[in-house]
Amino acid sequence: MKSTHWLGIYLTFIIGIVASIAMTKASPALLVIQTELSLTAVQVGWIMSAVSIATVLFGTTAGRLSLQFGSKRILQVALSLLFISASLGFLVESSAMLIAIRIIEGIAIILISVCAPTLIAQLSKPSDTGLTMSLWSIWIPVGGTIVFLAAPTILEFYGWRWLWACSAFLALPLLFLLRFIPELVPKTIAASEQQNTSKLILGSIILSTVFVCFACILFSLLTFLPSYLMNTQQLSNDSALWVTALLPLCAIPGCLLSGVIIHKGAKPTNMMIYAACLVILILSLIFNTEYSAGIGLVLLGSLGATIGIIPTAIFAQAPRMPAHAKSMGLVLGIVVTGQGIGILFGTPFVGYLIGREFNWQAVYIFYLLVAALILILAKPLDKLQQSQHH
Repeated sequence: MKSTHWLGIYLTFIIGIVASIAMTKASPALLVIQTELSLTAVQVGWIMSAVSIATVLFGTTAGRLSLQFGSKRILQVALSLLFISASLGFLVESSAMLIAIRIIEGIAIILISVCAPTLIAQLSKPSDTGLTMSLWSIWIPVGGTIVFLAAPTILEFYGWRWLWACSAFLALPLLFLLRFIPELVPKTIAASEQQNTSKLILGSIILSTVFVCFACILFSLLTFLPSYLMNTQQLSNDSALWVTALLPLCAIPGCLLSGVIIHKGAKPTNMMIYAACLVILILSLIFNTEYSAGIGLVLLGSLGATIGIIPTAIFAQAPRMPAHAKSMGLVLGIVVTGQGIGILFGTPFVGYLIGREFNWQAVYIFYLLVAALILILAKPLDKLQQSQHH
């Protein structure tokens, strides 16, 4: 576009926040749900992994749908699915129904996570892409922070069903507000524009692998940190949730600062490298030094801010991979699939490493390897990108 459509970008970003709330709401409510519905460990696993499974299975499909029908139309479908599935939370009486609802929510979330950034890229003029994609990159930490801060109060006074339904209440008005986003006609890609398909796919897969690494670290921490704090620091459930909220909360300024730096001319791939080095340093301090509770909070906040740099760099790099902006949906379909893979396989693997004896030293080594992999993968992306800006 010749000028950035900021209203459309802000509305699309809010849709992302609602999707993030739907994605993360199960974590703080899990203990209450497990007790009320008498869930087994296997059933809990299905509830927690349903969104990730949908991401892995439908990520590339969402990209194709965005290209064929337009991102705005797909977002309308996704918001409708969110409203219906979240509203059904009031009727849940069995684990099977809850899992089915979670799968529907998972499909809606993956549609939003692919089509929303695609729409944002299409609504942005080339020079603003770094800023607009950095705004999008905080959709998960903003939604996660809202959930973890609000969950203790909602669970105490209203119960888990109201927490579950909050995404329905938020999705409904957005369905009507979508009319303020301009209609963008889906475009087909001419044969002459597909000359570097293999290069595009390879670059997208590598960028997706960076997303796998990011998701492994962030979402395993969000999943197991409350339990860790309760078992090793003797914090209450509410206190553990409050402390855990610091991680996504501090990721927000990291995302935004990274976007500003990229907007000023820094390469997204260099930002990935800087962030990975800092993650290794901060994790080494957390796991290998002694510190007070106050210093521990500072380290945790610093880790969140540093991790937040990575998704901004990923989403800023994505528009540079295809030769033509119309291919953005296909690229993001592959890239976002990495997030689902990281959550689906990374989080259970970290749980396996922790074990019953809370072996966090093994987790530390795993995190170092994952961060090192980002260092290895980031630089080749410069050679695989086919366009500097869109």
